[in-house]
Amino acid sequence: MKPGRDPARPARDTALRRVSREARPFLRARTGAILRLSGWSLLEFAQTFLSGYGVARALDDGFLAGRPATGLLWLAVAAVAVLPSVLAARGVFGRLADLVEPLRDGLVRRAVARALSGALGRSGHVSTRSLSQVTHQSEIARDGWAGLVLTLRSFVFTAAGAVTGLLALSPALLLIVLPPLVLGAALFLGTLPPMAARQRAYLAADEAYAAHAGELAASVRDIAAAGTAERTVAESRALADAQLAASRSLARWSAVRVVALAVCGRFPPLLLLLGAPWLLRNGLTPGGLVGALTYLTQALAPAVQALMTMLGTAGGRLVVVLDRFTDAP
Repeated sequence: MKPGRDPARPARDTALRRVSREARPFLRARTGAILRLSGWSLLEFAQTFLSGYGVARALDDGFLAGRPATGLLWLAVAAVAVLPSVLAARGVFGRLADLVEPLRDGLVRRAVARALSGALGRSGHVSTRSLSQVTHQSEIARDGWAGLVLTLRSFVFTAAGAVTGLLALSPALLLIVLPPLVLGAALFLGTLPPMAARQRAYLAADEAYAAHAGELAASVRDIAAAGTAERTVAESRALADAQLAASRSLARWSAVRVVALAVCGRFPPLLLLLGAPWLLRNGLTPGGLVGALTYLTQALAPAVQALMTMLGTAGGRLVVVLDRFTDAP
């Protein structure tokens, strides 16, 4: 089945819209925290830029030009640029709480209000769903949101530093590097809605089987006395088959994600090496070529892989959990 015709996608798009609708005012209210986080991240931008540019200058202006002292100086600059990034990591974690803790607190308040509403209403009891949201799901959302913020921040400023460095070395590099990155990103983003829908279906199937198993354990004597063992086994098998089918469907979409990761992470360095003769004939220096490889292998590829892995795993769970908080009680 083609991703564009996935029947589960409309429902998932609705869930994404619900979460996005509530996320926008939350983020707008914390613009200051986002700006402070971005300010610390500028140090990571500088470190990424100097990592490849310093290597390029060390070769072109230093070692290949017969000036080893100049080459060592540029390498020292690239090495020293790592130190501010350590300071930036400390500042980032200090500002992270300004975005993470309000989310967790708001979710807990919502779950408690929902539980109290149910207890004071016609039902007269607190649902296990509300208890799970207060004690477990709010922490899943907190951890997932923290991981997403850190990974997305790192990707944005690392990618900006690498792209700026590639432009400084030679604008022609972007003609070779950007197409596979854009293609892989588009492929990956196209898999997010159906993968998230499969994640939700798998969680629902798992919860259904767990609930059935709990009821079954408490009703063994009744089942034996009523002679309904065959029907109970058939129901259990049907639920297990549904869980297995959901798991296999999720695994198939995960395989597509692996292809997207390969396109983004492996193709740019390969295409750069294949296009090296043309680039060198059109003005790229040997140091620029090595610097570009440094950007791709040491900065862009790890950042892209970390972002896609986060979005495909914890990001999907985060949206599923947040969507449960937006559901009507």
